[in-house]
Amino acid sequence: MLKNIAKIFTSHIIVKAIGIINIALVLMFFSVENFGYYSFTLLALNLFAITIDPVLSSYLVDYKSFNYDRYNFGILIITLFLGFLFYVCINFLIIELPISLFLMFSVTYMISAGLKSYLNIKERYYNYGIVDLARQLIIFITSLIYFYTLNSNNYLELLEFNYLFSSIVMIFLAFIFIKKNEVEFSVRINKLKDLVFKSKFLIFYTALIPILTFIDSYFVDSYLTEEDLGIYSFSIKIYNISLMLVVPIFTVLNLRQIEVAKEDNYLSFTKENLNKIILFSVVILLLSIFLNWVLVNYLFIDYRESFWITNVLILASFITYITLPFSFLIAYRKYKYLFFLGVIGVSVNIGLNFFLIQKYGMIIAALSTFLSQLIINLGAATFSYFLLKNKKHEG
Repeated sequence: MLKNIAKIFTSHIIVKAIGIINIALVLMFFSVENFGYYSFTLLALNLFAITIDPVLSSYLVDYKSFNYDRYNFGILIITLFLGFLFYVCINFLIIELPISLFLMFSVTYMISAGLKSYLNIKERYYNYGIVDLARQLIIFITSLIYFYTLNSNNYLELLEFNYLFSSIVMIFLAFIFIKKNEVEFSVRINKLKDLVFKSKFLIFYTALIPILTFIDSYFVDSYLTEEDLGIYSFSIKIYNISLMLVVPIFTVLNLRQIEVAKEDNYLSFTKENLNKIILFSVVILLLSIFLNWVLVNYLFIDYRESFWITNVLILASFITYITLPFSFLIAYRKYKYLFFLGVIGVSVNIGLNFFLIQKYGMIIAALSTFLSQLIINLGAATFSYFLLKNKKHEG
């Protein structure tokens, strides 16, 4: 397990480093206000994840649990149906997006997500890392070309330029990495219906997660100033950096947890790894706070106001690291508990922002994220412990 995590971690660190450099480049050319609009548009686009990630998560559990022979890319047909509805809702409720930008982003995201899911199941983690690396590298290169060759600074044009070329690269990688004898494209309505209905609570829960990361920025944009949106967007970027190890850990851990669940070996897994996870999480917490301090005091002084706001968000990432390895609700198919926690987390987030953000400002947005992560992640780990401890005793 650690070897596979290391494979993903290596590429993921490089991807995040390129992403940080790209953000630094954008910060050089955009004002605080324009950076806020750029980041908010990206967050809105990334809500597209709710049309694909829940289905892929559900399919991954089924694939490993029932030992399927071929990976069925036909499940992506669900995203094609939901994509149009998503675009209409985003434009009507949140932000007006150019159709060209949406199409290029959605092609990039759908192909990269489906490709990574396939490579994850096949445990080809070098190729998995190349997908993320290629996408982020092309975004950085096109950003350089846009700023230094085209000499423009329109954030919508920049995003269109980024995702035009990244979508082309994703299509190219799909042709290279997918092996015909390992995949199928079957659109059997009954099978898709079974997948959706049997895992409906997991699908609903997975759809809530991207919404959580968007809610705070939406309220900041709606109730506070343009400068506040820019400053809070900077905090969100640092928060995402502090979460950089979640993807490699969860990608491998998700499969490992399913194996542990099959062996009904949850308590042994917890005892063996508890102290190591606590130590690891504390180290990440301290390093993240130090990085935040260096950035706002020496590199991006215009964003110094974000320091304490970002630290609250970093505490939310600490909660994620320390609880994620011990949340076995997906592996044991206890989806209702996850959905229940997700609904509570989202409700608390919306309630705090709606009633308090105008009075207390950005700190409420950060606190609402922290409390949501506490409810969802700590709740999932706690439910796992008591449910599976009792299950073991019954056994």
